Amino acid sequence: MRSEERRSKIIELLEQKGSVLVEDLAALFEVSQVTIRKDLSELEARGLLHRTHGGATYTHKSLFNPSFREKIHLQQAEKQAIAKAALELIEEGDTLILDAGSTTLALVRLMKRAFRSLYIITNSVPIASELSETRWELLLTGGLVRHHSMALIGPAAVRTLEVYHADKAFMCATGVSLQTGYTTPNPYEAQTKQAMLRAADTRYALVDSSKLGRATLASFAALDEIDLLISDEGAPKEFLAQLEQRNLPYKLAPLRAETHTAAV
Repeated sequence: MRSEERRSKIIELLEQKGSVLVEDLAALFEVSQVTIRKDLSELEARGLLHRTHGGATYTHKSLFNPSFREKIHLQQAEKQAIAKAALELIEEGDTLILDAGSTTLALVRLMKRAFRSLYIITNSVPIASELSETRWELLLTGGLVRHHSMALIGPAAVRTLEVYHADKAFMCATGVSLQTGYTTPNPYEAQTKQAMLRAADTRYALVDSSKLGRATLASFAALDEIDLLISDEGAPKEFLAQLEQRNLPYKLAPLRAETHTAAV
């Protein structure tokens, strides 16, 4: 098992248990305790866990990767505002790729009231369920279910995406860093997101302000591989200034007033 895959598994164990011990991890992965300590040190440097004597526990930054049901209730106003801004980019008859995430689910709920005919490609079990009552064409990628995001990921999902083409992709991210770009906690989910981006003509990222300036385990896109970042008016000014310096376009969705757009 490669180091990044092992570290992803460690984070998943922390999600489930809240804490882990070095000796238990060494036995589980059949590596030395020295190797596990290096893994924990690297993950702590990324803000994903807190080292303790003999192990590690969740840090408050691990709210980066709550379960999907918990995510639905986080930053609700911001996600709703972002979804409204994204809705303006969709046209009747579009073929869309919708990434698994609570913000894309908010977008789908608005789309249902606004459009009669769309072709939807998604790896999200909740989105597929939400759209089951519509008459739209719906393609669910297949793949392994990642329980924390209810996303279908892995080789089967990637193979499906490789033979389809979409007008637009609406992507979610668990963190966006100036150094590492768009990230997710799971390497297999990152591979699936990369396949989505390759399949679309235009790529939008829907990311609320709490995730800007932060990074998680696996990068799936550089900053310039996304055509437009849509966030909310709570976005850090320093982060936006860096985007402007790099001529990277973004749009800020207001939480109360009419839409404000900043594009460079």
